[in-house]
Amino acid sequence: MPHVYDAVVVGSGAAGGMAATELCLKGLKVLLLEAGPRLDLTRDFHHHAKPYEFPFRGRIRPRERAKYNYAADEWNKPHFVNELEHPYTGTKFVWVRARAVGGKTLHWGLVSLRFSPRDFKAASYDGYGDNWPISYSDLEPYYTRVEKMIGVAGHADHLENNPDSVFLKPIPLTCPEVLFRNAVEQRLPGRRVIHGRTATATEPINGRTPCHYCGHCGRVCNVGASFSSAAVLLPMAEKTGNLTLRPNAVAWKVLMGKDGKARSILFVDRITRQTEEAFGKVIVLGAGCLESTRILLNSKDEDHPQGLANSSGVLGKYFCEQIMAGDIVGIIPQLRGRKSYSDDARPDGSGIYIPRFRNLTDKLPNFIRGYGFEGGGGSDEFPGFARKLPGFGAKFKEDIRKNRAAVISIGSFGEVLARPENYVEIDPQVKDAWGIPVLRFHIEWGPNELAMAKDMVETQREMFHVAGVEVLEERTEPLPPGWSIHEAGTARMGDDPKKSVLNKMNQCHDVKNLFVVDAASFVSATEKNPTLTILALAMRASDYIADEMRRGTFG
Repeated sequence: MPHVYDAVVVGSGAAGGMAATELCLKGLKVLLLEAGPRLDLTRDFHHHAKPYEFPFRGRIRPRERAKYNYAADEWNKPHFVNELEHPYTGTKFVWVRARAVGGKTLHWGLVSLRFSPRDFKAASYDGYGDNWPISYSDLEPYYTRVEKMIGVAGHADHLENNPDSVFLKPIPLTCPEVLFRNAVEQRLPGRRVIHGRTATATEPINGRTPCHYCGHCGRVCNVGASFSSAAVLLPMAEKTGNLTLRPNAVAWKVLMGKDGKARSILFVDRITRQTEEAFGKVIVLGAGCLESTRILLNSKDEDHPQGLANSSGVLGKYFCEQIMAGDIVGIIPQLRGRKSYSDDARPDGSGIYIPRFRNLTDKLPNFIRGYGFEGGGGSDEFPGFARKLPGFGAKFKEDIRKNRAAVISIGSFGEVLARPENYVEIDPQVKDAWGIPVLRFHIEWGPNELAMAKDMVETQREMFHVAGVEVLEERTEPLPPGWSIHEAGTARMGDDPKKSVLNKMNQCHDVKNLFVVDAASFVSATEKNPTLTILALAMRASDYIADEMRRGTFG
């Protein structure tokens, strides 16, 4: 007889890591499947190596470039997938994937924003799409629990559309950020420039080492000061003695039992290419929005010809994310020549955040929903703005030093509407290196996104103008779909089983012991980064699973 776990969880990042940890803390025996290896955070990454220590100054070698996505570099590449082994087809899409214990939390930007009450009921404000089947009040206690667990540094701003978190002390703003904030807030009423909200321990929390301000978060934090599932969640789960971690397990499909329940996960060993089966009373998919959807679509059988949990026909549809429409870099003249005081030596996700100001109290005629900006002042150890300065040699270096403390930049994130026309399906011919059918994308920007993108570019210029910033560089064209790495919505939740895949507890309508706890469950994307909401939803679903397990619901 095979060993049957209380729960089999697929994926070890934000969603799967939180679900596995919470279930272990509640006494369940959990098998956690991760497609990639378990890396040593202290040894397997080049955390503090200088750019000049690499042949191409930290960039991926040209002959290896095809293997990696745009986010990979010589510091962090061990946990990213080899794109040649993990193909996908269809319309142009940038799919950034990490396969290692900890998933994308190993390298994420740490921006931690709660969704607002309005975000869960956006359709009630503008008439488009569907409301979530839950409200902010349903998720608020879980936001609080998550924040106390992972640590979020920031400043309480008391904004209706950007609820405050339980904050650790914020990262101080740099001089260019303070000058930019003062100018924008004084000259553009209704605009706010606030502290970035970052999942970083700026003070001791839950036994973790606080941030030592090296500024190398994107190279994978080797002390666990910035939040990752591998450094923060999974050690808690392992201490319970209830977790069995199985790395190098590439999930293929969910297999069903004769009783109409999900029986197991069929997976392929990444190294041996042998198939194995993992049995659980409950199956929890937290592999990331598109991977969880791919697993369900690949789980089709005679009883489920459209894929598992897809009686509604909406599995794979209503993809949503954020469009990154423009960014801008400039110099604040009054700071030119000022000495740089290591402005880059601070966590990702700090800096400044400009919350949504469109379609809140007013209503624009050309697009609905809104966008926000993330950015910062000061430059890193290999300043990007240097590429835009003319010259060479000693004078060129002096010009860089003169402008180093004066540079400021912002980039935009706008809500992509959840439309059924934006969808993924299984490619009938192409398979990955493990013989598993891949996704085919049908995703394009719509008229609302393109109209919003135009406004984003205009308002970023407006803010730089009123702040007296000299523009060095500006991108005005939207980046391709997927670039935000905030994919969501392809297994949406809802009260009506005919229009949704999941109920409000992230439970499949069609298969009661099958849960999807990542951003595939989102009804809409909002303009806000999704990770904090993913963590909160996974925690909430885990509470429900544990309660139902105690009642004997799942056997």
